[in-house]
Amino acid sequence: MNPTVWSGLAMAALLLLVVLLATRPWWRAQVGDRQNRRAANVVAYRLRLAEIDNETASGLIPADEAVALRSELDTRVLDDAEASEPEVSTRTARRPLAIALVTVLLAAFSGSWYVLGGSWQAQAQIAAGAVPAPAVDPQIAAMVETLAQRLQAKPDDPEGWSMLGRSYSVMSRYPEAAAAFAEANRRAPAPTAEGLSDEGEALAFASGQDVSGHAAELFEQALQLDPASPKALWYGGLASALLGDYATARARWQRLLDQPGLAEEMRAALGDRIARLDQAMAANASAAEGSAAPAAVAAAPVSLKVQVSLAPELVGKVPAGATLFVFAKAASGPPMPLAVQKLGAAKLPLEITLDESMAMAPGLGLSKFDQYVITARYSAAGSVQAQPGDLEGRIEATRAQSGGAPLAVVIDRVLP
Repeated sequence: MNPTVWSGLAMAALLLLVVLLATRPWWRAQVGDRQNRRAANVVAYRLRLAEIDNETASGLIPADEAVALRSELDTRVLDDAEASEPEVSTRTARRPLAIALVTVLLAAFSGSWYVLGGSWQAQAQIAAGAVPAPAVDPQIAAMVETLAQRLQAKPDDPEGWSMLGRSYSVMSRYPEAAAAFAEANRRAPAPTAEGLSDEGEALAFASGQDVSGHAAELFEQALQLDPASPKALWYGGLASALLGDYATARARWQRLLDQPGLAEEMRAALGDRIARLDQAMAANASAAEGSAAPAAVAAAPVSLKVQVSLAPELVGKVPAGATLFVFAKAASGPPMPLAVQKLGAAKLPLEITLDESMAMAPGLGLSKFDQYVITARYSAAGSVQAQPGDLEGRIEATRAQSGGAPLAVVIDRVLP
């Protein structure tokens, strides 16, 4: 049978089990508060156990870590079972309408969560421009807000904050996701690689996929706790490449590529990134072997004047409130921009300058490379990440054009 069908059947069975357990009090005429609490804990236990099994099967966590997580989960359940609490009897009537409502909401939430993704692999593909940000059903958004309100009232719940952070990530509300993950990490008994990576990922996306600064620090901390953490390896590799440490970036991505269970799309993306790093390292090695004169030229600052205009056929098609980004990347090198300007809702035509002061990381500016791709893009979402419907234009340039006449970039196409 097709694996997708098996996955669907397994999810349906899990949903049915959750519904039966969650609505059990409404089927019975009498139940105690203590029983309600234990039933809820059983639901949480089974859901977390299923999550651990899925992550182990997909290779996101190693088998020995999975055993430790299951053991910790079992201990929590036993501790709760042994806790002595007074039995308080309450009476509840059977509520078929409430049961039906819970079933529908659980189905909608779990199905939407599965479809929307939210894993680090999905975020990585979004960062590479392969997957657009998903739309979110209003019902799901309302449920997330309810969770946020509950945590504001009872904040001492690190797992609840983590769930809220994942929900906000799925909804592309990255600043809120970063804040929620930070709360989860602050309230957790001890830091974990997963929690630190989640916070770092949200911070990176909140700042337009900038993996430097505090986000990079979080990924490094995560790798110290778990050197095989897939998410930390991916983003830690991006951070190292941004700093020009191509050897570390390559080693991290190769370690991730060697792990089983990665999606083929992710393997292809990693292979492409590693190949580009190899080219950059080869170019750096060739430059290092050159004479002292070329080295001095390479160290000279680069300043590129850019004149941005809009093609006549796109006049009137710029989305209201769109943000204009103008940036330069190395034609062969790291994927991060070497210089970038965010110009808000700027009107065209206009002339700007891209120079060393606009580097996203010290030591990784225009002067490190000889050939560039200059892009001008109107973004409706206000993010440097390419999205369908954005208006874009690009040209190629070289170091020899530094300080010369303005380079004309015409925004002349709509991204599919």
